[in-house]
Amino acid sequence: MKLNKFAGIVFLLLSLLVISCGEPDNKPKKGAKDLPPPKKEIRKSTAANTIKDEKPKTVTTGATPAQLAKAKEIIAGVKNEAIEAVDAKKKYKMFCTTCHGMTGDLNVNGAKDLTLSKISLEESVAQIYHGKGLMTPFKGILENEEIVAVSKYIVKLRN
Repeated sequence: MKLNKFAGIVFLLLSLLVISCGEPDNKPKKGAKDLPPPKKEIRKSTAANTIKDEKPKTVTTGATPAQLAKAKEIIAGVKNEAIEAVDAKKKYKMFCTTCHGMTGDLNVNGAKDLTLSKISLEESVAQIYHGKGLMTPFKGILENEEIVAVSKYIVKLRN
């Protein structure tokens, strides 16, 4: 009986994780079966007659002032020793790789490319704590020091 309960809980948690990531954005729309895949935007350099890729946009967050204030409160409330004790890479792997990938640039289900992110630590903590769009809010799932540790780990993924 205990095994069935455990299996049910694991199934429920995995289902929630899949649901939180949403559906892939790259599915063709109905009636668009015959259309070719979208082409990457390029621009021509008239001076050197070369083709260059458009510069990728940086990732920004739309955190509200209240969310940023909460993030600052979280950062101020955790000790460096507690942050350093967290295995941030393991936490990132457990909770983030499904949508962001191990290197941060998987972009599944609308997940932002973390290698292009230029957001501050406060913005990152706010986004992880409160969630955004399809991203799950991790308040109540991760401890505050884990959220800060993962935010600091994400900085290492940037180009």
